[in-house]
Amino acid sequence: MTNFGLDLGEDTTTQQSNYPTEEDSSFTPDEQEAIRAYKENLTRRLNKNRSVLKGLEMSFWGISSYSLARFLVLTSGMDGVPLAVSAILIINQITNRKAIEDLINHKGEDNRNNVMGRFIKFGFSTVITLFLLWGAVGKFLEIAYQSGETYKNIQTTIDKFNKLPDSEQNTITVLVGLLSIAGVYIVVDSRRR
Repeated sequence: MTNFGLDLGEDTTTQQSNYPTEEDSSFTPDEQEAIRAYKENLTRRLNKNRSVLKGLEMSFWGISSYSLARFLVLTSGMDGVPLAVSAILIINQITNRKAIEDLINHKGEDNRNNVMGRFIKFGFSTVITLFLLWGAVGKFLEIAYQSGETYKNIQTTIDKFNKLPDSEQNTITVLVGLLSIAGVYIVVDSRRR
């Protein structure tokens, strides 16, 4: 039995890599160190620029949410507070979208569980925000309806007043003027004391 020059006692199944395992020697060690330093410097600058852009985005959303909330409270009074709070929470969800981005671009199975936890929190807070927004929009529409009804009532009262004869209009105007003067006098007198 010939073994054709092969020694059967040794393991002949050694794995060879397709890629060379020795370092590329076309660069000197000083040049390799300069390349590494250049890459680290670029990475540092990119990270700094990303953090500056993130800060600008966060400040933009913060100013937007403050302006929107202030507008809603000033135009709607205390009834606009729930709508303002829900608008702020929605804008907060926009700025905290990193959980969705990490879930889409998951970078490993061990990190996936952490991302899923944050995604569940994000989804839960989004549902709560939408529930608050729904209630706030309902309240806002109720206020709009009530103010429309109040306007119609005032308009009908003015129309009834205009249909009265001139003598009765003058009498009512004088009585309202006297009552207004008496009210102002009572307020001023109570402040003096």
